[in-house]
Amino acid sequence: MSQMSLTPIELVDEQPADRTQSKDLLWVGLDEQDRRYALKTVEPGHPHLPLTEWLCHQICGAVGIVTPAYAIVKRLDGSEAFGSQWEVFAKQFSPARVHEPELMTWLARAQNDLCGMFALDVFMPNNDRHFGNILFVDVGPRLRALAFDWSRTEIFQPWPWRDDAPSAKNWRWLKAHPHLINMAAVTSRLDRIKGLTADQVRSFLMAAPEAWRDNFDCEQQAQWWADNAVARADNALKLLQS
Repeated sequence: MSQMSLTPIELVDEQPADRTQSKDLLWVGLDEQDRRYALKTVEPGHPHLPLTEWLCHQICGAVGIVTPAYAIVKRLDGSEAFGSQWEVFAKQFSPARVHEPELMTWLARAQNDLCGMFALDVFMPNNDRHFGNILFVDVGPRLRALAFDWSRTEIFQPWPWRDDAPSAKNWRWLKAHPHLINMAAVTSRLDRIKGLTADQVRSFLMAAPEAWRDNFDCEQQAQWWADNAVARADNALKLLQS
């Protein structure tokens, strides 16, 4: 979990993804060690999709939000994609397979992780945090909730998230069940987010492949962070508390 390869991972096979499971996942790749990756690629309608995933995962790693392992992967055509490693033994919510009481048990056991990911979701913002894009993994006696799929996330405007978006609706549902949330965990993650510097955010962006940064102003976004991140984090906390 949350480990990044320092060099691009070469894929040996690719297959189209099941589009009924995700609107933004087009390809699944396999490396020579038979590790499977969900691939996010530069697309005409979403040219900065892999950069968005990259930045969110980098921020997660810096502030202690758990994600699946990820890497820059080299596709069969030589282009580079963002690869989120498949968590083979993870549990995932689906209304057809998992009843609400079981989901609530998972959420209660992993509430600190859950609150951390919603803290980043509201900060960015990410409009599409639903319970199907959270992975639940047993780590010894603990259950961890791993955040993945930041495809509908903004860098960093417009803000806030839409009131009718899945993220906002699901946060309201969680707040209606107070035993599922821990506001101290929300505050802690937002404090760590606003503790990140503009230089760190610039370095996260510049570490991404050049093709992902095409027509994207990394300096402008780093300056936005310098000017606005603390106020954004404070406003995000107020929104989650309201």
